[in-house]
Amino acid sequence: MSASPDVDAGKHLIRIQGVHKWFGDLHVLKGIDIDIEVGQVVVVIGPSGSGKSTLLRCINLLEEPTGGKVLFDGQDITDVRANLNEVRKHIGIVFQGYNLFPHRTAKGNIVLALRKALDLSEEEADERAMQELEHVGLEHRGDSYPSQMSGGQQQRVAIARALAMRPKLMLFDEVTSALDPELVKEVLDTMRRLAHEGMTMVVVTHEMGFAREVGTRLIFMDDGKIVEDGNPRQIFSNPTDPRCRAFLSHVL
Repeated sequence: MSASPDVDAGKHLIRIQGVHKWFGDLHVLKGIDIDIEVGQVVVVIGPSGSGKSTLLRCINLLEEPTGGKVLFDGQDITDVRANLNEVRKHIGIVFQGYNLFPHRTAKGNIVLALRKALDLSEEEADERAMQELEHVGLEHRGDSYPSQMSGGQQQRVAIARALAMRPKLMLFDEVTSALDPELVKEVLDTMRRLAHEGMTMVVVTHEMGFAREVGTRLIFMDDGKIVEDGNPRQIFSNPTDPRCRAFLSHVL
């Protein structure tokens, strides 16, 4: 099955306009402007504390911007009249922690989300849950509990749960950073397949190989600002900003 969203390629799916975020006296995002087109795989890199995860969480308003606007599919979702529950049905997000219910099976975790959020029948939810487990290569683990699965498998279940909502956009926040090195590949391979299927993705990661190979666009953040934004291979081979150049020299 394809993860391609039912929206037109070349269209701006996300528009972030002048977004600031303060946490008390801490100015975390400092006037962020980004347009993200349908089908882009945007990889966000940068040092710890640069605002990467906060930016990601502002996209679906898990963190509310202190200033500026976020438009999703043409709708200003920072408007107080916006129905955020409806918006979030179309934006999947996967975190570093798997956030699976330990007392439910892999399939049960996905079914619960579908029943609660989309009000699908039990039969429809079961069928869709198994489709998405197959999508991430875990159709044989539908009846397994989280404690019976590896970290990589649990993370793939979390991805399947997000995909089951049929999102137009997927957000990934350091999804491999808690995994043992030998488990990272299986999660990244799942994300590669989604990218090849045309899913619009914003990925915060330290996996530079993924950024170079799969990303269609690379954003380097430092001190709450976008410092460099462009083609991943060009930035990796010839970064123009000295902060980006110093960062890449330490991680490559």
